[in-house]
Amino acid sequence: MLIFRKFINSINKINNVFLFFMTVLTIGVSTIVMRALEPDTYPSWFDSLWWVMTTMTTVGYGDFYPTSVAGRVFAMVLYIIGIGILGVVIGKIVDSFSTFKRLKGEGKLKFKGKNHIVIIGWSKKSEYAIKGILNKQKCEVVIIDDLEKEPFIHDRVHFISGDAATKSVVDMANVQEAKSVIIFADDKIDNPLLVDGKTMILAASVEQYAPNTKTIIEVQKEEHLRSFAHVKVDEFILSNEVVSNMAVDFSA
Repeated sequence: MLIFRKFINSINKINNVFLFFMTVLTIGVSTIVMRALEPDTYPSWFDSLWWVMTTMTTVGYGDFYPTSVAGRVFAMVLYIIGIGILGVVIGKIVDSFSTFKRLKGEGKLKFKGKNHIVIIGWSKKSEYAIKGILNKQKCEVVIIDDLEKEPFIHDRVHFISGDAATKSVVDMANVQEAKSVIIFADDKIDNPLLVDGKTMILAASVEQYAPNTKTIIEVQKEEHLRSFAHVKVDEFILSNEVVSNMAVDFSA
């Protein structure tokens, strides 16, 4: 068991591409060897491949099995080497799915789609807007906010964690290829001047990194609109109870 454990640990350290190549090579060589050793037991290449696969996966149906001494010796070698290699490969595949799910939930995966709608800032208004987009449009939605976990779970909704005013986060959300960007006012800030100031910074960042993307922003105070004169914004929405619906309509 100690030798087998050391063997498995050594396999785990091997490069994934090389490990995959070794697995395919082991399956192919084993298929050829068993067919050569016992052509009567394995009348076709597929029968030999079938036995190798059921052996390496420890299924072992028993419909094919070696009868010669040479065949059984090779089978014992395959039990140790083949099962170990394939077990590690399957484990790495399962682990990669777990890693992907974790990174997606933490907002650390780059979105590579196009013609999507980016929503900056998570709030109840954002949630209502996303539901409206999912009902009225067929595009995907990307949320950008400095949260630890994705706030809205849906097949067509993706989450990017970070500051939307930074280029790295904008690139992760692929804002350059987005159909439109909606920037909601930050409800966590009480001072309307600070709220609209933050919105202005975010709008300026979008303009800088994705100048051709349609931008819709929510402004709390109408008198602050003149301050946005130097920032390219396609649609302004004044804060009210229907702001989410208006944002959805403008984003189309």
